[in-house]
Amino acid sequence: MSKRSMRALRRECEAGLADLPIPAPFGIPELVANMEAARGRRIVLQELPERLARVNSACGLRLTSGDTSFVLYRRRPTTYQTHHVILHELCHEWFDHGTSLDAEQLRRLLPVFDTSLIDRVMRSGTTVQARAQYDTHDERVAEFGASLIPRMAREVPGDDMVDRLADSLSRPVAHRRRELLSRRRPFPRGLFRR
Repeated sequence: MSKRSMRALRRECEAGLADLPIPAPFGIPELVANMEAARGRRIVLQELPERLARVNSACGLRLTSGDTSFVLYRRRPTTYQTHHVILHELCHEWFDHGTSLDAEQLRRLLPVFDTSLIDRVMRSGTTVQARAQYDTHDERVAEFGASLIPRMAREVPGDDMVDRLADSLSRPVAHRRRELLSRRRPFPRGLFRR
């Protein structure tokens, strides 16, 4: 991906996530509750049991049906990785991505499920997205968004006086310093020649 397209992707994600109701302090259950309130949809997070996990199966899966979305995820080696998988699927939810896998793709990603179950899910009109391949624009947006949300969460000050005070004291000169650096002129040529 070129730098230009990466910048465009970042701008798209930042714009799309600008109104995401990020809780302070940040937590995935709190984020889910805020998203449910904002969108009026129920979101169910469910960890897949280890016995259903396979090396080549999806890390995360989002099923949308009616007014409920189900986010299924595999526990990853670290908490950070597990949270990233969940945030990826929540980005699909927030951006309202509607592309769906076909039955064959779903069978490859979830080989432990009975094919008749997969056929029933597909016939019901349920939207199915899985975090296993990144060749579509929706997948790139969700992946970048999952990386962006924790950074955005660090920038959200809490509502109480202690959080506001901590936020103001944690970077007392950062904004002014950035402002001064942007106005600074480069040194004249030859000033530091030997």
